[in-house]
Amino acid sequence: MSAGRDQCRGQSLAERLNALFAMVRWRDAHGRQREYSTAEVAKAVTADPSHPATLSRSYLAMLRNGSHTNPTLGVLDGLVKFFDDHREPGAAPITIQSLVAGRDPEDDLLREQLASRQVRMIAMRAGAMTPTMREQLLKMIETFDQDAPADPGAQH
Repeated sequence: MSAGRDQCRGQSLAERLNALFAMVRWRDAHGRQREYSTAEVAKAVTADPSHPATLSRSYLAMLRNGSHTNPTLGVLDGLVKFFDDHREPGAAPITIQSLVAGRDPEDDLLREQLASRQVRMIAMRAGAMTPTMREQLLKMIETFDQDAPADPGAQH
């Protein structure tokens, strides 16, 4: 998801919104990943009773092309709810703040992982390594990932 994460750092609301369209996908009957259309998202946001937003296809298109740049909080809430509800399992949550402020949607996940003293120690040591050494370390970690499942209960 690193490519998607980088896309979410766009400078404008339109760029960040388009990055969500590119990142959050659905699978068709043949298992191919497809991007949601502007019309599909507008219809789903309007049909969702959990928020008051209504959204036309044309208004969403204007948000995506940058000709409208100041949607209501209700519209933002509806868009974020749609994309958050349809994101990949395990992907970082999509928030209004990440959409309007360009915050990296994986920041909270990274903060949670760095809460572990052992993870911080590993990260600090890796930061002092040469790029070649870091590449070797990543290959070792990938080997560990293949050999044994991670212990989700281990928190140090």
